[in-house]
Parts: sequence; C-alpha cells; structure tokens
Amino acid sequence: MTGAGLLSSGGGGERGAGRCRVEESGAGASGAGGSAAGAFEIGVSEPKPESEPQAAASVVAAWLVDDGLPDAEVAELFGLLDADERRRAVRKDTVDGRRRYVVAHGAVRRIVGEHLGAPPADLRWRIGKHGKPALDGAWTGVQVNLSHSGGLCLVALSGRRAVGIDVQRYVPALNVVGMARRYFAAEEARQVAFAADPIDTFAQLWARKEAVSKAAGGRLTQILPLVASAERAVVETPASAYRFADVEVPAGFRAAVALEGDAPFRVELRAWRP
Repeated sequence: MTGAGLLSSGGGGERGAGRCRVEESGAGASGAGGSAAGAFEIGVSEPKPESEPQAAASVVAAWLVDDGLPDAEVAELFGLLDADERRRAVRKDTVDGRRRYVVAHGAVRRIVGEHLGAPPADLRWRIGKHGKPALDGAWTGVQVNLSHSGGLCLVALSGRRAVGIDVQRYVPALNVVGMARRYFAAEEARQVAFAADPIDTFAQLWARKEAVSKAAGGRLTQILPLVASAERAVVETPASAYRFADVEVPAGFRAAVALEGDAPFRVELRAWRP
C-alpha cells in the first residue's frame, strides 16, 4: 500500500486540470470525515446527473496527511497497527522513517474505519500477488490505496473501482533526463528533456504511472513505458484501461490518482487531522 516516493524541493510546473479546495477532516472539522472538497473533472465540463451507483463509482475520496504530529498522537496511531505493521515500523532505519510509517498506516486505519463504521484496529489486510494490500475479513466494501513521500502522505478510497494513488517528492540531484530516457516512451523522454522544469515534468509523469501500476496491482516496470498524457488521461494496459488525474499537493511534490476503467471520475481532496 505504501509508495515511498522515487523523487526531495521546489515547485512550479503546470498543475493538473480542474480546481481543488482542501478542507480539514477529523477532530475539530465540520462533519464526519470533513465535507467534500472541490473536484477535478476528468473529460467532462458539465457532468450530467448520475444514478447513485454510477456516482459512487466515479468519485475518489482522497486525504492529504501531514506527518508533523505530536508524539502522543503518533503513539496513539501506533496502537492501532496490527502485529505485522508494528514489525515493519520498528524495522525502519531512521526515526523519521518509523514515524512516517506509523502516521501513514495509522491514518489509513482511522479513515477507513470511519468510512465503514469499523474499529480502526479491527481492520485486516490481505496482500496481492505483487504486494498490493486489500481489505479482508469482517470489514470490506471499499478500495483503498496509500502513498507517502518525504513528509507527505496521500490516502485514496474508491467505492468499487480499483484505485491507486502516488505522491512524489522532488529530488534535485536525480538525473531525470537519463531516467526518462531509460524508462519512458521516446515522446515522454523528449518531453522531460525539453521541459522548462524537467524535475517537475518527470515527477508528474512518474506519479501518474505509479498510480496506474498500483491501481492495477501489477509491476511498475510494465507501466513505465506506457504513455500517460494529460490530453487523454487514460493508460491502456494489456488487461484493462486506467484513467488518471493529477492531484494538487504542496510545492515540491507531484501526485496522481488512478481508477480501473476509462470512465470519468472526480477527486474530492481533504486534509486529515487525527
């Protein structure tokens, strides 16, 4: 479920289509889980009314999680993790790494638990063929994905369609032109090489592809050569098509979310607080 983020500070670059307002959810916020934020519209300018099942399938709820929490709240989140998650947290090499893991996975449990009406500590996960977790046991019924990079974490929930989300922090020292030439299609490698901000363009493309890979539950190396252009916003894999959307995040990061299928969807983005 985690995405450590390939790319570490800067900003700029052209952002994803649409507008997004971040609203707080959690303690002190209005309403359970926060109210719906502004939406990215993918492929439609004025959406037509949808039936309830269609509407549920065309919305991704996403939460922006900052790991700058007080120690007491981090300890409380650690108490929600299962035995395997705790072992993974303890094995992290640095204090920051352990903290980020605990906050990210604790936040997922709080968010999903609130959505399902489940005790967060009771949630169980099964691991797919290529390492993608999915809800298992008594509490299921929602698709979940998580990514974190630097001090930022994104959590995505989808009602029915498989979902993937990814956030990438800029790494100024990374040879993004060489990386793009190695992993991307020729047209995208040229796009990175001649961009006004190659680091930003590379991070944007990588986040889109990683989100698609995570939605598909497959190997990233199989997705990287596929074109992820903003004009079409759909990546065709041998098994299925996946539509993606760029997600507004703080300067120095790029992020994207993807859903299985080519049907349009919108992203409702909120800021999460415990």
